[in-house]
Order: sequence, then C-alpha cells, then structure tokens
Amino acid sequence: MKFVTRKNLPLVEEAPIEDFCTDHRCCPDRFPTAEFPSPTSCLSIDELEELEKEIAVANELLLDLALDNRPPEETFRKALFGLEGLFVEVKLLTGQTVEGKVHTAGFDFVVLLDDKMETILPYRVIGKVEPKGRFAEHEHEAQLRDIDPCLRRDITSFFGATVASSPKLLHLFFRMRLNIYLLFLETKTIEITMDDEVIKGFVTDVNKETIVLKVEKDVKIISMEKIIMISIKKEN
Repeated sequence: MKFVTRKNLPLVEEAPIEDFCTDHRCCPDRFPTAEFPSPTSCLSIDELEELEKEIAVANELLLDLALDNRPPEETFRKALFGLEGLFVEVKLLTGQTVEGKVHTAGFDFVVLLDDKMETILPYRVIGKVEPKGRFAEHEHEAQLRDIDPCLRRDITSFFGATVASSPKLLHLFFRMRLNIYLLFLETKTIEITMDDEVIKGFVTDVNKETIVLKVEKDVKIISMEKIIMISIKKEN
C-alpha cells in the first residue's frame, strides 16, 4: 500500500493500482538490455561476405578493362585470367567478333573453346571483352591441391628445375607466351587469319618470331606479328 500526504489531513491509505490486475510495487526493476543495429541485408553473414568478395572481383575486372593507357598484354592478361572458365564475347580491332569459353589466359594470348573450334587470339588484336551469359560462374578450384606428394616436394625443394620442365606448371606460375604454346600445335593442321589473307596448313616449325606451315607442296613462313587469329578444328 502507498501512503500520501495531503494538506491538513493525516496520512491515509491509497488504493492499489489495478490497471493490470497487479500491484505496481511487485514489478521488478528493469535492467538495460543490449541493443543491436538492424541488419543491412537479408542475406546471412556468410552469404553477404561471399557476395562482397564477388563484387570486389568484378570491380577489379572493370577497372582493368577501363585502364586503356596500359599495354594490351597487361590489361587483358589479368582480366581474362579472372574470366577463365567463363563464356565471353571478344570484339577484335579488325571488327570481327569471337565467342567461346576462356580455356587458357596466357602471357600475350587467350585460348577460347566452343563445341567445334579452338581459337587463339593475341591480346594486341583484342578491342573489348564481355562476359557472355547471365548465370555464368567461375570455376573455383585449387589446381595444386590434389597433386602427387612427390611432385609437391619437388616444387617446394627444386622449384626452378621442376617448373621449367613442365609446360603446365610453367603456365600456372608465369603464364605461357604464344610462341611456346604454339609448340603444342606442331604436326597439327591449323588456320591462320591475317589482315589480307587466311592460310590453312600443317605446322612444321615454331620459333620466337615465326611459325612455319606446309601448304600442299609449299612452305609458308608467317611472322607472329601478322597473326590475328588461329583456329584449330576439334577432333571428333
């Protein structure tokens, strides 16, 4: 019960508060509770972190493509490496358009694959690259995670000699140059597109500056600088 003082009257008893069918004096003291900010996204923390990483990668890619003052080898090398495993549309400075899945992003070239053809493009002839397909996803895979333990030891202990003896490792760590990649095409029939002609022939030799084709009974020596595109038909 609560007692109040009224002027010129003795202490009197006041009726209890019955608004909530309880005496207000029995309510416990209210302790402060922790306050948290409202969530900024409907995604879970893990999903939000993954999305933010993908946004950062996309922003970096757009930045690389926008820096026109860089040499094309530097610009497209990094951009196409980030697009490996994705379908892209490549617009060439010659006005041609090539589509395919980015298979290999080398030091100065890119290899695109489709159902029927393998296409090799030097970076110097590329004008623009755009991802193709709304739901394309990167192939996230650690390429050396499941390698043979002996190879892992050799890479760790004898890095230079081990990597130099393997084109695949050489490309993985340093990015293969076009003239080195073309060595894999020896004894194969390819089609080379240049500014003024298209030559189809059998690869007999490759060096740093030229590629040699056998065209029927003739031998054609083609400068690397003249190559716009190399096409290899897939074997069934």
